[in-house]
Amino acid sequence: MIFVDTIHLHAGLFPNRPAIIMADRRVTYRMLSDEIHWVSARLHQAGFRSGDMVIVDIENPIRHFTLVSALMNLGMVSMTASGSITEVPEVGITAVLASRTMATPQAMRLVVVDDRWFQPLDDAAYPIDPASRDPNRLIMFGLTSGTTGQQKAIPFTVGEFDLRLRNLMLYHGAPGTERDLVLIGFASQWALSETARALASARTVCLARNAEEAVRLIDLYQVGVILGSPQQFAGLLAALDEAPVSCASVRLASLAGAMLGAELAAGIRKRITPLVLVGYGSTEAGKTALASLDTVEMIPGGVGHIVPSARLEIVDDEDNAVAPGASGRVRIIAAGGGRPYERGTLYPDRTPDWFYPGDLGHLTAEGLLVIEGRTDELINAGGLKVAPDRVEELVAGRRDIADAAAFAVRGAGGFDQIWLAIVQRQPVQPDELIAFCRRRSETLAPVRIVVVDAIPRNAMGKVERAKLKALAGR
Repeated sequence: MIFVDTIHLHAGLFPNRPAIIMADRRVTYRMLSDEIHWVSARLHQAGFRSGDMVIVDIENPIRHFTLVSALMNLGMVSMTASGSITEVPEVGITAVLASRTMATPQAMRLVVVDDRWFQPLDDAAYPIDPASRDPNRLIMFGLTSGTTGQQKAIPFTVGEFDLRLRNLMLYHGAPGTERDLVLIGFASQWALSETARALASARTVCLARNAEEAVRLIDLYQVGVILGSPQQFAGLLAALDEAPVSCASVRLASLAGAMLGAELAAGIRKRITPLVLVGYGSTEAGKTALASLDTVEMIPGGVGHIVPSARLEIVDDEDNAVAPGASGRVRIIAAGGGRPYERGTLYPDRTPDWFYPGDLGHLTAEGLLVIEGRTDELINAGGLKVAPDRVEELVAGRRDIADAAAFAVRGAGGFDQIWLAIVQRQPVQPDELIAFCRRRSETLAPVRIVVVDAIPRNAMGKVERAKLKALAGR
């Protein structure tokens, strides 16, 4: 049994229950099950077979999820991509399934998935490969880039994806609610997993293309849970300023992907819900730590207690575990050690091993994980190592700044200089802003301000600082 089999089960048990809701469409479990069958048949008619590896780039989120589910159903391997197909890792992809015409590498066949794919057809027969339900068989790739911008493909087997969903169900603390609003786009493995988790539990998933749609869905469908990154919640609060609606139905806000600032946390509690959960995880290792905001808000960098399914250590440069309170590198046991896929097999080696996400931190005596920064992001400013988020906190709360991100630029003396990129709400004088930061902290203040249209972020909301450095070099 695989995830998609639960959709067909719920279609029989709860045929008229809404499965997925968007601003312009509502799909029941029966409708979703039927469309998965129709798309499976279309794929078979188009010549696709079990074991084929394809990229999925469908703009409509419901259709995207339906297509990914149909690929699982047939035993095919999917990779979700958005944007330039030429940038995806080489893993043996043979086709691109897209909702529009696009340029693809010569070795990849382009198939445009139009409206007909989601409609009934006379001959809807297709074979099911028994091997497609093997727990050790490859089922999909999750793309991750951390903060480097260099994508790598993380393989997921049938069993790993199933375990990921089971763990998410265990840590989804929202009793008495039925509708989850997912703010994350499907370019993230997190969004796909959370949507599958909700549907496997026979819940209703609300999907929004933007913050304005999210506000309408909260108002119309009495959403109980909202999931997203801090950046996405900041956008939601801004949309609520423009179109105030009641969020009385919301019982839980669940955030991950980046650190949650004090001002944003206060806004979420005041405008959306007092119950806020923060989490720490990765594509490679899944959810690793979890806590209520009440537990961590007085501890800068606190991200939660280690969940029962995870094993995490703080180690020194020689990989020796350090004592509670001592700083070091974070490492987590993950399937395959979080290593990218090596082309050539449907049964990759997923032996558990240590995965190093690139974070620095410590564990308190009570077992709380505190993240201090990233090994690849620390700014060595004249011998003082500075975490970028501490610089960003200097300007948090300024009404003339919509977004900000700190990064390092090598100075003439060979040391890193602290630069700060900002997105303006109102005109900002760089000299005044630098002086403002110096009044708050002489050691953390930036030496240069760069005004940009948008801070480059990945699908999880994490700043892509390498791209900021490239912008600064122009």
